[in-house]
Amino acid sequence: MIAGLKLRKDLVSIEPKISTFLPLKGGLVVSCQVPDGTAADTPEFIAAQARTVIQAGAVGIRAQGLDNVRAVAKVTNVPIIGLVKRYSPSTPVFITPAIKDVLELEAAGASIVAIDATDRFRSDGVGLKNFLTQLRLETQIPLLADVDSFEAGVIAEALGCESVATTLSGYTDVGAGPLPNIELLKRLAGKLHVPLIAEGGYSKPEHLKLALDAGAWSVCIGTAITNPFQLTKNFLEVLNQA
Repeated sequence: MIAGLKLRKDLVSIEPKISTFLPLKGGLVVSCQVPDGTAADTPEFIAAQARTVIQAGAVGIRAQGLDNVRAVAKVTNVPIIGLVKRYSPSTPVFITPAIKDVLELEAAGASIVAIDATDRFRSDGVGLKNFLTQLRLETQIPLLADVDSFEAGVIAEALGCESVATTLSGYTDVGAGPLPNIELLKRLAGKLHVPLIAEGGYSKPEHLKLALDAGAWSVCIGTAITNPFQLTKNFLEVLNQA
């Protein structure tokens, strides 16, 4: 246990809601998200993108935004990891920062809701433990804890999150090595009992095998598959350097 961590027994989930995660085991989850303001930034495009990657063999979808989650839920029958991104100058937490967000995502059709599970405070000054205490009075939807460190992952499981993802490794003030952070994945896999999803910097086919061999329950890949805007920019950078 992390030093100084005191838990209420009713918050500790010994047995995760495993059935929701079984379809994801050993497979690829695709994050269907595109940059705001691009022509592809429509629920119709995101839904078509989700159907396309499922046809190719993806076992789950990660989708951002209520309208996008609703659209994907209407045309697919795989688990949907839903989230919203809301930015505020008062907090660095932007992934599903409020209880209202979780409830709305559940109503929109999310099977699992991704939340920021780092040690950073939300805009109302609430930390993760109190956030989860309040949330569990409203819903029991399975949660995916997006973390940035080993300690954050261990704490998230101890506080009752049903799964953990390395999504925020390298994207906070916590130090991280080169992405994808396979070493973090290995450490968490050796400690956690809940499903562990590898995410963050996984961009090549060989990364999928590396992550699963390291103990990941499944792997989530986004930009390398579903962001035509950024992929096009990457190719054009070579021309601009010529």
